Amino acid sequence: MKLNTHSSTPLYMQLKQAITEDINKGVYTPGEKLPIETDLCDIYGVSRITVRKAVLDLVEEGLLIRQQGKGTFVQYPKAKRELFAVNGHTEYMSELGKVPQTKILSFGIKPVKAHVAKMLSIPPESEVLELQRILYYDDQPLTLEISHYSLELLPHLDQHVHNSVSMYDTIKNKYNITPVHNKKLLNMVFANVDEAKHLECEVGEPLFKVEKVAYDAQKRPIHSSFLHYPANRVTFTIDSSNS
Repeated sequence: MKLNTHSSTPLYMQLKQAITEDINKGVYTPGEKLPIETDLCDIYGVSRITVRKAVLDLVEEGLLIRQQGKGTFVQYPKAKRELFAVNGHTEYMSELGKVPQTKILSFGIKPVKAHVAKMLSIPPESEVLELQRILYYDDQPLTLEISHYSLELLPHLDQHVHNSVSMYDTIKNKYNITPVHNKKLLNMVFANVDEAKHLECEVGEPLFKVEKVAYDAQKRPIHSSFLHYPANRVTFTIDSSNS
């Protein structure tokens, strides 16, 4: 598709519209790598400067995403997550009709850190189950999660950790404990090297950081979690009826 060089509309804006239309038509699909600059120049009949300007604008608008050392890709549609929702990742994916995907990075019993002990209301000499994993949305990393579970409330929980098993289902079925409400703190941070690696984003990219404590019906803390989401992959909604 060649652009109109005689139009009063700047070429980079025409190119933005053309790429957007091609994405909407399925020429470029979510997760697909965009052709390299020289190929885009040939496809649309414009200069590299025009291509760079148009692509940069589309990245800033969230339609495209750049991955260091890999190229520019069509962004997946943003996930919508209710901030006050009590459901876990497996339940959330099931509600959307999607297959839950998780990847465990590490887990094990560790001495509790002071700030986690405070969040879980347990003695500072306690041990907790620490679980680090990546949660996916449409095959793309959505969340880097670091969770700590109270072993006073959930003894031997480490024996039931698997990629294919919902932690909340395990807690309900093995311990007859159900999370019924939570407290969350939302902040904006910037991805460090480790976070960028696991979330497949750029170092310094904005992330939503959610600090969460989940409670049962007796108001006992079940677990605390630190969750990092690339800001361009998720939109948080707030339903006051859930607060």
